[in-house]
Amino acid sequence: MPVITDEQRALIGRETAPQPATYPVNELMARFWCEMVEDANPIYFDEAYARTTWLRGTFAPPPMLITWRMAPVWPEEQRPNPIGELNLEGCTATIAVKAVQEYVMPLRYGDTLTVTTQISSLSDEKTTRLGTGHFLSTIDTFRNQSGQVVATHTFTLFVYRPHAGGGQK
Repeated sequence: MPVITDEQRALIGRETAPQPATYPVNELMARFWCEMVEDANPIYFDEAYARTTWLRGTFAPPPMLITWRMAPVWPEEQRPNPIGELNLEGCTATIAVKAVQEYVMPLRYGDTLTVTTQISSLSDEKTTRLGTGHFLSTIDTFRNQSGQVVATHTFTLFVYRPHAGGGQK
């Protein structure tokens, strides 16, 4: 379908109900993450040092944002997925195009987050070297236990029907 339908258009901007993040912001996961990426910044774990900075305390590494809401591998959890409601006929493949995170305030150890998601844009059908489909963007808004927005994650995807044979056309 080359043009998006009224039903699909109605999904743009509709925010899901707040969903609790899978994990509270915690030091143990932050330590594992810092070990993995070899990030030795003392502001994440040295409370005495962190109190001397404008941030006045330790906090989780900002790039870990999406970690707190990732679904566990086991047991599998079903979560609301507005992309699934789009019913993009024949689009069986997805590729990430761009991810942008905006950090509004530090995530402190012990924070519990909720996340809302909305589809922010959906293109008419486009044909690329990969196949024919739609570019779409979602915005995840993260709030702490006080309801304050702490960060957003904007994710752009190309959801498409691969060309026959999976190669270039």
